[in-house]
Amino acid sequence: MPPTAQWTVRLNLHKLECSIISNTLYIYTCILPFCRSMMANYPLVGTFCEDVVPALVHFISDGTVQRRGFNATYSTVDSLCGGAFNATASSQTITSPYYPNAYPPFTSCRWVLDAPSREVVKVSVQQFHLDSSQSCASNFLEFKDFPVVRANYGQAHKFCGIDSHVPDFNSYGRTMHITFKSECVYMSARYVSAGCSRVYEQEYGYLKSPGWPDIYPHNLECSIVLQAPQNTAISLFFTSFDVENHPSCNYDYLEVRNGSTATSPLLGKHCGSTLPNPVFPGSNQLFLYFKSDFTIARNGFEITWTSSPQGCGGVLYGDHGSFASPNYPGTYANGTSCEWGIRAPSGRVVTVTFNQISIDDPGDCENNYLKLYDGPDANSPVVGPFFKPCVSDSPGAAEKK
Repeated sequence: MPPTAQWTVRLNLHKLECSIISNTLYIYTCILPFCRSMMANYPLVGTFCEDVVPALVHFISDGTVQRRGFNATYSTVDSLCGGAFNATASSQTITSPYYPNAYPPFTSCRWVLDAPSREVVKVSVQQFHLDSSQSCASNFLEFKDFPVVRANYGQAHKFCGIDSHVPDFNSYGRTMHITFKSECVYMSARYVSAGCSRVYEQEYGYLKSPGWPDIYPHNLECSIVLQAPQNTAISLFFTSFDVENHPSCNYDYLEVRNGSTATSPLLGKHCGSTLPNPVFPGSNQLFLYFKSDFTIARNGFEITWTSSPQGCGGVLYGDHGSFASPNYPGTYANGTSCEWGIRAPSGRVVTVTFNQISIDDPGDCENNYLKLYDGPDANSPVVGPFFKPCVSDSPGAAEKK
């Protein structure tokens, strides 16, 4: 069947006979061409054996018992929405069924969008309407990186009836997944393959140089705007950094500016392999400009950022990252209060390693301290070897289950 058409596969098992212990037929739901090498990341419809008549079909047999096996037929039926599509430089549109007219209730649509190598997918929503009284469990629009990127280090943004604005979504890698579920409303969006210039309108996120973790291409000019909600301040942290070195950073470099344009005040111009210090601009916007020339290229960079009304703290998401007290490695200000929430992918354990701790308190650590909690808020149990540490120059680690 056509690889980019909207189809649903109906599989009929007429006969199935195999050994219960050693032979199994696995049936997965997935969209080609991604499912062949990524079976573990897709929903398993079921495992079947014996005379049972209950996508990717995966049949396994061992070297012992032999049976007659199975006989099946398949056919395609029209699907109202969804499918796998190639994102190109030309804008294309996806919509809910029969848009802008009504469609059957309890419709569920799933799209997989794939961009060319070294590019990403950008999705802009034109129209999106959900009733605020409807449950977000069964009425939502969700964007996420797909399949998983760097062992679950990917984005997942879900929008429901209470959300009045859906910002543009830029995938971390070349492939992304869209799910739309609703009882009675509609959606229209455009998608396009995108280069390295983009705008992020979100509270926190992850940013990498093109091609990461491989070397970045030559002759790049990337303009990135980070825009957090109003009345918050961004904190930006470098996880990895390796850019062609030069005493004045004249060849390949990354500029960070306090604002949303190329003329905003310059906070730093970085090259080489030394990890830059965290950036605390005190504002909700940062402008990043990455340039590479036509000769030497390196691995590039990884960046995480978050935001909060306090100017420090916020949500940190992913399988790894870094964070620091405000103005680090300088001194933090009096009256500082920061809370970070670390959201790891499902099934992971968080380990926090402190490379340096220097907190002084004239009393008994009641006014100046650092705590770790095993849970989503300060009502959760305190974990780790650090309970209100006041003065410490020794690194340490704590693990959160």
